[in-house]
Amino acid sequence: MKSLLLNPLTYWLRWLLTKWKLEIKYRKKHLYLEYMVEIADCKFGAYDAIYKYARLKSVEFSDFCTVARNSQVFNAKIGKFSGIGPFSFVGLAEHPSSVFVSAHPLFYSTLGQSAGLVIVEKNLFDEYKTTYIGNDVITGNGVTIKQGVTIGNGVIIAAGSVVTKDVEPYTIVGGIPAKIIKYRFTKEQIEFLQEFKWWDRDLDWIIANKDLFVNVELLMAKYGKR
Repeated sequence: MKSLLLNPLTYWLRWLLTKWKLEIKYRKKHLYLEYMVEIADCKFGAYDAIYKYARLKSVEFSDFCTVARNSQVFNAKIGKFSGIGPFSFVGLAEHPSSVFVSAHPLFYSTLGQSAGLVIVEKNLFDEYKTTYIGNDVITGNGVTIKQGVTIGNGVIIAAGSVVTKDVEPYTIVGGIPAKIIKYRFTKEQIEFLQEFKWWDRDLDWIIANKDLFVNVELLMAKYGKR
């Protein structure tokens, strides 16, 4: 019976029903969902866009967020104007690497990863810690972000990187594991952006000041301390 329910038609119908329900619920916030996205227990902001074949579970989005195709994001909070690149993985389950005799979830999880079999009475290991992604964060193609880390505002993560620890604001990081390549701006500019928090301005302000976003000095010249 279960195999009859897990077929292309039922998957498609489930996607279509989810899409309709969410787009109706968030119709005033202009939520955009593409083909065959999987979404469970998520909250959305305004003008969020989720592209083909993305999988999302327990994710809280702010405004103007994007998740590119074939990416998976679990148990995360994502700030405004942030984008997850294609084929990326954020907050995937962690396995115990010490103390436990086996790293197999059968010995610590009640989620039934082994074809539904559960042999423990309660969860004995925290598989999904919350991952925090700040505002104006961009990840390249094929990025993996370990669960439980915090990505600061304005971070850019190079394609193919594996992020295993917290990342400072306004840095460009890359590699396996990801390390700082450089800071995007000077210390003074970063302090201004962190304090100014342009991402909290309304859309009318964003549109009126869009020409200042081509150079941080233009924004600072108009709105910096005098």
